[in-house]
Amino acid sequence: MAGVVEESQESSEPEPEAESKAELASELKKAMAERKEKEEENLLSGVAREIDEIEWPSFGKVLGTTGVVLGVIFGSSVVLLTVNAILAELSDRVFAGKGIQDFFT
Repeated sequence: MAGVVEESQESSEPEPEAESKAELASELKKAMAERKEKEEENLLSGVAREIDEIEWPSFGKVLGTTGVVLGVIFGSSVVLLTVNAILAELSDRVFAGKGIQDFFT
């Protein structure tokens, strides 16, 4: 039993193994911080590389495509407004002066 008491008294001193664990933990924290900084740099440089790889269209092509889109929007608006006006006129002629009560009498 005396040997157990002696061992427990010896273990109260800081172990070299505990110090090495603390050093290892601090090195790991430092390495993780460096890795995080490197990842952020890689992200930004990766974005820059991707932007460089984009094939941007010429200004004339963009202008032409924009013109086509605006023309289709304008043309379809004219067609839809015309159809709406025709159907509204037809509705007025068919149902002129008739309210909902007139359909049930």
